[in-house]
Amino acid sequence: MLDWDKDPPEQIISGGQPVMHGAGSVAVREAIEKFKPMLGLHGHIHESQSVAKIGRTTCVNPGSEYAEGILRGCLVTFVDGEVQGYQMTSG
Repeated sequence: MLDWDKDPPEQIISGGQPVMHGAGSVAVREAIEKFKPMLGLHGHIHESQSVAKIGRTTCVNPGSEYAEGILRGCLVTFVDGEVQGYQMTSG
């Protein structure tokens, strides 16, 4: 997160760590919280490979880096209608 009161803007540091701000869609999060799917597959924030849980929903962003020619994906294992595991892929 940047301090826009500075010129030029500076990274905000708290406890020795940069303060980060979520860049995800509020509408998508609200839909996940309302409908509670077992899996959410996401993208667009290309460099941000991550996995998170929102309630029962496993949310996956493989984080492809197109400028470097790296395409990332995720293999998801389901057992009895539930996410049991995942493995990130890259190529």
